[in-house]
Amino acid sequence: MTFVPEMYAIDFGTSNSLLAAASRDATCEPIPLDERALDPSVFRSILFFSEDSAWSFGASALDDYVAQGLRGRFIRSVKRFLPMQSFNDTRIGSRKVTLEELVGMFLREMRKRANAFFARDVRRVILGRPARFSDDDQADQLAEARLRRAAEFAGFEDIHFCPEPLAAAYDFGSTKPGARTFLVADFGGGTSDFTVARLDSTRHDEL
Repeated sequence: MTFVPEMYAIDFGTSNSLLAAASRDATCEPIPLDERALDPSVFRSILFFSEDSAWSFGASALDDYVAQGLRGRFIRSVKRFLPMQSFNDTRIGSRKVTLEELVGMFLREMRKRANAFFARDVRRVILGRPARFSDDDQADQLAEARLRRAAEFAGFEDIHFCPEPLAAAYDFGSTKPGARTFLVADFGGGTSDFTVARLDSTRHDEL
């Protein structure tokens, strides 16, 4: 039976990104998004805008930047700017580009490649997010709002978020039945989270 995705699950990381998919009845492991990467399922979170106004992404972005003598705009680790209210936009070529557009262009490229892989136009997404983008509540809310607008820019219409430690806890808990209390450690390129999780099948999941 052919797998038909209804929703994408995206881990948009500071350094690397992944995309998996799910339907009502099945899930799909992270798919190959970057044929030029050592591991095609790992899509490096890099953008490059060349002097001849061409965009490239992932491993191609790094290769193109080097091939063009380190000229152009090489953009990486853009996720870490999401909670920074002082960073609104940058100038690329002759126009101003907002932070949401930069992130949105990368997410749009992920969606475009996934749509081509599945031969489907998927507009539902669940995005992983850190337990906290920032210790400041307003900055944390700003980051998620910006990520939502970026996903809208990418063409997604039904957008949901899942804290990354919660996703890890569910995955671990699914392999260890019964009540469990454990530490979830997420060592990321931009943030590191440590979460104590308690999963009990007889109660609502608690974090």
